[in-house]
Order: sequence, then C-alpha cells, then structure tokens
Amino acid sequence: MTNSSFAQVPDGVHSLYRRFRPGRFSEIRGQDHVVRALQGAVAHDRVVHAYLFSGPRGTGKTSTARILAKALNCTNLTDGDPCNACASCVAITQGASLDVIELDAASNNGVEYVRELAASAWIGTAGRHRVYIIDEVHMLTKASSNALLKTLEEPPHGVVFVLATTDPHKVLDTIKSRTQHLEFRLIAPPVLHELLVDVIERASLTVEPESIEVAIQRAKGSARDALSALDQIVASGLRPDLRANFDGLFDALARADVVAALGAIATLSRDGWEPEQLAENFIGELRQTFLLLTAPDLSSTYGGDRERLAAWGQQIGLPGVVRAIEALGRSVREMHSAPDATVVLEVTLARLTHPELDANITSLLERVTKLEKQLAQGAPAPAGKPAAPTKPIAGLRRVGETTPSDGIATPPPAAEKEPEIVASTSATLDITEDAFLTRLASHVIPSLLPTAQALLRTSEVRSFRDNTLTIALEGPNHRPAAERIEAGLAAALSREFGVRISVTWEFDATPRTPEPPKPTFAGAEEDDIGDDELTGGTVITGNVHEDLIRQAFPGAEEVV
Repeated sequence: MTNSSFAQVPDGVHSLYRRFRPGRFSEIRGQDHVVRALQGAVAHDRVVHAYLFSGPRGTGKTSTARILAKALNCTNLTDGDPCNACASCVAITQGASLDVIELDAASNNGVEYVRELAASAWIGTAGRHRVYIIDEVHMLTKASSNALLKTLEEPPHGVVFVLATTDPHKVLDTIKSRTQHLEFRLIAPPVLHELLVDVIERASLTVEPESIEVAIQRAKGSARDALSALDQIVASGLRPDLRANFDGLFDALARADVVAALGAIATLSRDGWEPEQLAENFIGELRQTFLLLTAPDLSSTYGGDRERLAAWGQQIGLPGVVRAIEALGRSVREMHSAPDATVVLEVTLARLTHPELDANITSLLERVTKLEKQLAQGAPAPAGKPAAPTKPIAGLRRVGETTPSDGIATPPPAAEKEPEIVASTSATLDITEDAFLTRLASHVIPSLLPTAQALLRTSEVRSFRDNTLTIALEGPNHRPAAERIEAGLAAALSREFGVRISVTWEFDATPRTPEPPKPTFAGAEEDDIGDDELTGGTVITGNVHEDLIRQAFPGAEEVV
C-alpha cells in the first residue's frame, strides 16, 4: 500500500497519528478481514444498519468508521473505496459534515442524551446516509442502552450506527444482537514497520533504524502508539535509549550471579526507572523470550531484538525463563503494598539467581536442568555440601564435650569435627575379660551420655568373646532404650580398643537397684572430695523448711 494518499487535515495539526490517519479502506493497515467485509458490503450495496467495532486501542476502529461514512456518501466510489477528494469526503475528513455525528459514550451516557440522539435520527439529511459513530459504547448505562435499543434495531432509512468499544464483553447482549460485530486485531510488527517507514518518507523525517524498532516495541501492536512514539523520538531528538537495557539482568540470570543482578537494578534505578516499571518491562521481554523458545511464530519481536532474546533464552533455558516470569509477576503484586518496592525486586532477583533459595517445583526443575546440561557437556557434577552435624543419638559423645577418664578431664579436640573411628574389622582383641571389663567401667561408660550410663549401671555383662559384648537387662521393656544406645556404645568400644566390637542384648537379668551417686560439690571432681568435706556441712535437724528459711534470713523469728 505504498501508493496511498493520506487525507487532508485541518491546519495546525502536527501529531503524526492525526496527520497520517488513513482516509480510504486501502490505507488501513493490519485489518484486512475488516476491510474486505466493509468494502465488499459498500460495493454490493449490502451495508447493514448497525455495526459493532471492537478491539484494542489504536487499531483503527474510529478511522474505519469514518471511512465507512465516506464510502456511504462518496460520489466517486471505486470498488467500494471512497475517493477522499469529493466535497462529502473532504467535509467528513475535516469534521464539518452534517452527515456524520460522533459522540463519546463515556461522557454522554445519560438516558435523556440517548433519547435526544434517537429522536434526531428521524430528522432528514442532505446526504445519502447519516452515520452515528458512538465511541466507548460499553460506558452506556443499562437504562441508556435500553433507550437506544428500538432505534438501533429499526433505524430510519439511510441511518447507520457504528458502535466502537475496547471492551465488547461489557456491551449488553441486546445491543450485540442488533449489530454486525467486526473484531479488530493488534497489528503485527512488520506491518507497523511498513507504516512507520511510509510516514517517515512522506513527512521527510530523519530517523535512525534503531529508533523505529524502539517505537514498534513500545507500540505493542497499536498503530497510534507507534506513531506517538515516533513523534516523541523526532520531537525530542532522543536516541534509541528510551527503553531499559535488560541485557545485564539477562546475563546475571544466565550466570546465576546475584551481585551482577543487583548491580544492573541499581544502574537502571539511577537512570530514573521505577521498580514497578522495571519489573513490568522485564516481564515483557521475558515473555517474548518464552515465546521464542516455545512458539517463535507467536512472538512479536523481529530483527535485532529477536536474535538477542533468542540467544538469552538458549542460555537461561525454558525452566529459568518460566520461573522468572512467575516470580516477577508475584513481585509486581507485592510492590503495590510494600514500603520499599526496590527491596521486593532485589529479593526476587536473589531468588532467581539462587534457585536453592526456593523449594517450589519450578526452581527444582531448573536446578535439575542445569545439572543435566552440565553432564551432557562433559562437566563433572558439582560436589554436594557436607552434611551439617546432627544431634548425636544416646551413647555418642557430642563434639567438643569433655568426658571424665580416670578422674582427668579430656580436652576438646583441636577442630570441631566428628571423631573418626579407625579400627580394624578383622582383628580379634587379645585381652582378658577382667581387663576388658575394667576398661569398660573406667573409660568407655564414663564417655557416654548420662542416659546411656544410667541404663548400663542396671545391666549385667554376660560375656565378651570374639569381639562381641553380651549385656543383659531386666525384661524386654528396656529394649527400645538399648537399641537407642547400641550404636553409640559400639562406637565408644571401638575407639577405646581399636577394633570393631559389636553389642548384643539379653533381657532376663536379675532386677537390681542402681547405687545412689555420692554427694559432690559443684566444680570439684568426685575423687577430690574428702570425708571431712562430706561431714563438714551444717546438719539440718527438726523441720527442714524452717531451717532453710532461717539460713536464708538470719535473725528472723517466727511470729505466731
């Protein structure tokens, strides 16, 4: 459509989207299905009395309605397309025609206004058709829509209604059923590129190719937005740095570098970008990356942007891209109520660059995918981190805990690490049973936890043969406790004697009461306490509670 001639506009109009508004069906871009329907209806005199145009903003709904009005009143039609040069076409272009009535339902949605509009439809007109263009028709109230129904269903001869809306689902079904519905679509980037190049040539503008890509990217399928962005670039002389450069964030995600990610956010923030803007725009680029990885034909990017995003998608991987879109989408919602939106964005990027911070399925899938990719490339799998020391079971000594041995405290190990057991698994311990029992009582048992020591003091040693210690306990009710301390006792025996010693249990010992512990003083070892110290304290006679009170409050007397 390079041979198009845009319509004349009133003097003083400088906006590109108004100066180069399409004036004929052949000039409409990206809506071929609508053009075929309307141009064919005009050419064959099959125009209906009411149309409903719906679609995103800036896709040509109002312009198409005006072109339809021109075609219905043009005196020099060519295959259903208006000439755009006769008196009627020029008047409609300049907004001076009495045959075209445009109104905005957003500001004129009262019942009385709609009734006056319906009544004026019965007034005669100088042209062949009178066309009513009602924009944002979904803003009409229910009462106003009902007031329009009868006239819309059976208008006077020569009257055509064109209703335009961006939200067709809000239009009453009774209105829809009385119209022919034509849906406008977002305009593809190649079509927008063709439109901008045509406008630049006709307006004799000097624009860099990179700036055209910026305008198309900001338009998001809207011809009016594309021309407005181009107008801004031309008027301000800005280079194609009108959008944020997210290559730093893409690189940080690909390398899982949280420092680089936070640095990229800080740089963009210094350039004046708000956290919400950054998150929303980055989601837009991630969406295009996702489409390039899954369905390239659906992506609206092209040229250098298409190659750039496709390369980042290959580096980050599909799981990483999906996880980033979901995480940033949640962060956008959280930013609206957060005291500092930047913190929300920074935490989200930290989680994205460190998948181990999240326990959801997407992050786990991303980690598995990275491992598979590393293995496929021949790289060794990363070594797992050493397990954190867990709380020892009964019978095992805690790391760094001092244990008595022959009355002498054992110093803690030089480094905090689990004690290594170096013992032969095949050697037989060459020691008498009495010597074994002596070392068991003096060295092994004192190194165990108090619960294990208490249980073993009520046990009987039956035998020690072939590196196997048999211990008897009273009744099977002690079995759970014995099983809890078995591993710890076997480990302590192996450390003491240098060979692997197993422990077996019998539960038929004669009941006996453990010996009561001797009294000790805090901070002193048992062997250091003499008989004079045990008997040197104050002997409490009489009532114990009264004596304790007298010791706490010397000189106090009981008042009866």
